Amino acid sequence: MANFGNIRPRFRTVCLIVVLSIGIQVEISSGTVDATPQRVIEASEASTASLEQKGVLEDAANNTVRSLVIKGNNSFSEQQIRALMKTDVWSVYDESLLEADFETILRFYEANGYRFARVDASQVSVKKFADGVYLGIEIDEGLIGEITLSGNEKTKKDVILRELLFEVGDVYIEADKEESEQILRDKSYIGAARIDPVWDANANTVAIHVNVTELWSPPLPSIDPALNSQGGTFLLGLRESNVFGSGHDTEVRYQRISEIGEKTKSLLTWKYRMPRVVNSHWNFDGAYIQKREGDSWAIILERPQYTLKSRWSARFTLSEAIGEFSWFEMDPLSHKLERTDRFELNLQGVSGRIRRYFGNRERQNYIGLWAASRRSKYVLLEKKFSSTADPSNRDIKLVGITVGRKRVTYHKTQFIRRMGREEVFLVGSEYAFSLGHASPLYGSDRSEGYANLIGRSGWTRGNRILSTTLVDISTYFTTRVENSTFQARTSWYYTDVFNTGDIYTVDKGFRRNGFLDFYQTFVAEFKTRLEFGWQGESQVVLGAFNGLRGYDYRQFSGEKMMVLRLESRTVCGGTLFRKLDDGIEAVATFIAKPFIKRSVNLGLMVSATAFTDIGYIWNGKHTFNLMEPKRSIGFGLRGGLAKVSNAGIFRLEFAFPLDAPSSPPFKQMIFWGIESTF
Repeated sequence: MANFGNIRPRFRTVCLIVVLSIGIQVEISSGTVDATPQRVIEASEASTASLEQKGVLEDAANNTVRSLVIKGNNSFSEQQIRALMKTDVWSVYDESLLEADFETILRFYEANGYRFARVDASQVSVKKFADGVYLGIEIDEGLIGEITLSGNEKTKKDVILRELLFEVGDVYIEADKEESEQILRDKSYIGAARIDPVWDANANTVAIHVNVTELWSPPLPSIDPALNSQGGTFLLGLRESNVFGSGHDTEVRYQRISEIGEKTKSLLTWKYRMPRVVNSHWNFDGAYIQKREGDSWAIILERPQYTLKSRWSARFTLSEAIGEFSWFEMDPLSHKLERTDRFELNLQGVSGRIRRYFGNRERQNYIGLWAASRRSKYVLLEKKFSSTADPSNRDIKLVGITVGRKRVTYHKTQFIRRMGREEVFLVGSEYAFSLGHASPLYGSDRSEGYANLIGRSGWTRGNRILSTTLVDISTYFTTRVENSTFQARTSWYYTDVFNTGDIYTVDKGFRRNGFLDFYQTFVAEFKTRLEFGWQGESQVVLGAFNGLRGYDYRQFSGEKMMVLRLESRTVCGGTLFRKLDDGIEAVATFIAKPFIKRSVNLGLMVSATAFTDIGYIWNGKHTFNLMEPKRSIGFGLRGGLAKVSNAGIFRLEFAFPLDAPSSPPFKQMIFWGIESTF
C-alpha cells in the first residue's frame, strides 16, 4: 500500500515551483511589453535618417560634372583653358562659380590681345541627367567680319589691304593691328595710318576700318633735285614711289659730279623696285648705273621678315660695280689733305642667305646659312706723289653660319629722322655672331676665316628719351689676325623737351596753339671707326663727309676716328607757319590743277638748329691725343615737305671751325644741300 504521507510534502514543493515559475513568466512578459514601443520609435528614426542621407548623396551625384566640352578655342589649347577654370570634371556644378570662370577666361584672352573675345551665355549648354551634369562651353575669340578702307585716293585698295596681317574670317588680335599700322607707316607713299576695330553687335563680328594719309605724288614722276655745296654735285632725279597706285618704286636719275681737283662726271642711274612680287612676300630690286669707267648693275631678290610672326627670311644679290677708289694723305709741303692715288675699282659680288626664326613675336632666336663671293680688282689711273696706298686684288669666296637673338617692340614717335611724318622707332635689342671660312676648295684665292659680331639696341624712357646703339666688330684671320674693323654708333634724343606735345601731324596738320608754336629736341650722336691691319688697303677720313661740319669734305685722313655731335633742334609751328603752308598749298594746287582735281598740301616744316661738333683722328704714327680735338660750332635752318613722298631734308648751315690747320683759324663755312634724314 502506498505511503501517501511521503507524497504530500513533495506535491507541495512542486506546486510552489510551478507558482513561482508562472510569476516570473508574467513579470518578464510585462517588461517585454513595456519596452517594445520605444524600440520601434528609435528604429523608425534611424530608418528616416538613412533615407535622408541617401537622398543627399543622390542629389550630389546628380550635380557632379560628368563632362566638360570646350569649343572655339582655336588660339589656345583646351588644357590652357581648363587650367584657368575651377569648374572641371568630377567637381560639383555651381552656376556662380562657372560665371567666375568665364570672367577669368576673358581676362586671359584680353591680356593676350584678344580684345573682342567673349563667352556667350546663350551658347552655354548645361544638361542635367540622373548621373550628373554635362557642360558645353563655346568661346568666341572675335572673328573679323568686315574690313573697310578710306584715304587712299591714288593707291589701289588691294595694295594697302595686302599689307595687313589679318583678313576677313581671322581672329582679331591687338598685336596684329599695331604691327599692321607699323608696316603701313613704313611705306614711302603713306604718311600716317590708323586702324580702328569695333564690335558689330548685329553680325557678332569685329568690323575694322583702315584710314591712311597718302603722301603727295603727282601722276607724272616728280622732279627731285639734290644740291650739295661741299660735295660739288648736282642731281636731277625723276622718281615715282607709287607707280599708278601699285606701290612700285622707280627712279631715273642724272647726276653730275664736279669735285675740286677731279674731273667732272656725268652719271645716269635707273632703279626699279617691285614689292610683293605676284602677291607674295618677295621683293625685287634692280638698278643700272652708267659711269664713264663702265656700267654698274645690281639685282636683289629678297623675302624679308616682313612681320615678327614670319619664321624665315632670305636674300639673294647679284651685282657688279665699276667706279673709282681714291687715296688721301697729308701733303708735307702744303700741309693739306691731298689725293695721292686714283684707282679704277671693279667689284663683282654674288651672295645669298637664308634664316630661320624661333620664338614668339617679341623674343626670337634665329640661325642662318650664308655664302658670299667677292672679287675686287684695282687698276692705277693716277699717282701724284709717293704714298702708302697698296690695295690688293682679291677673290674671296666665303661660306658661313649666323646665330642671333633679338627682342623687338615698336614705338611710335615724330621728329627724330623725318620732319612731320609718323616714325617707327624700334625698341629692344639684337645680337648676332657670324663665322665664315674661305678656301681654295671652292674657288677662294687663299684659306682664311671671317668672324663678325654685331649688336643693336634701342630703348625709351617714357615718351621723351630715346636711344639707339650699334656695335659692329669684324675680323679676317689665318694663323693670326690679319685685319680687323671696329665700328660703334650711338644716338640719344631728348625730345619734346618742354612737353609741348605734337605741334603737327600729317593727317591733321598744324595744331591751333597761338601765333608761334614749337617742339624742342636735344640730340647727341657719337660714332667711331677703328681699323687695325688695313695699312695701304683702307683708310678713314674726317670732315664734313662724316659729320665734322665746318671743315672740308675730306679734311683729315688716318686709321681711326671718332666724332661727337651735339645739336638743338626747334621745329616751328603755330598760326604763322600754318598760314605759310596754306599759301604754298594754294600755289601748288594751281600748278597741279591741269593734272589733278584735289588740293595739294605739301606740309612745309621748318626747324632752327644750333650745333657743336668734336672730332679726333689718328693712326699708328700719331697716337690718340685728347688735347688735339677738331672742333666746330654753328647754326642753321632745315626744312622738309612732310606730305611729299621721298622728299629730302633741305639744309642751310653756317659752321665755324675752331681748329682749322690753316689760317685764318676762325672762318665761316656755308653748307647748303638736301639730305635724306633729319
